[in-house]
Amino acid sequence: MNLVIQKAISIAGTQSELAQRVGVGQSAISKWLNGAVIGSRYISAIIAATGGEVSASEILCSLSPSSDNHFTTAKTDGSQDTRQLIGETPQE
Repeated sequence: MNLVIQKAISIAGTQSELAQRVGVGQSAISKWLNGAVIGSRYISAIIAATGGEVSASEILCSLSPSSDNHFTTAKTDGSQDTRQLIGETPQE
């Protein structure tokens, strides 16, 4: 669980309220909470949505592979990355 996103949800009140403030669907918030990568274009929106109570450094540290919220790249055939940045268009 991403504790920084949990903090942002607590500040906003609900996942749905945070989603509305950030400009994403509630499902994106749920995915971020469960370890999905947060697209860089949403960092400032999360900061604004929390009135600055969540900082960029907190968000970035929560995504660091050395943090408790680490993530790995899942490969299905040895060449295709199946992880998708939530809220961003996958690059080909």
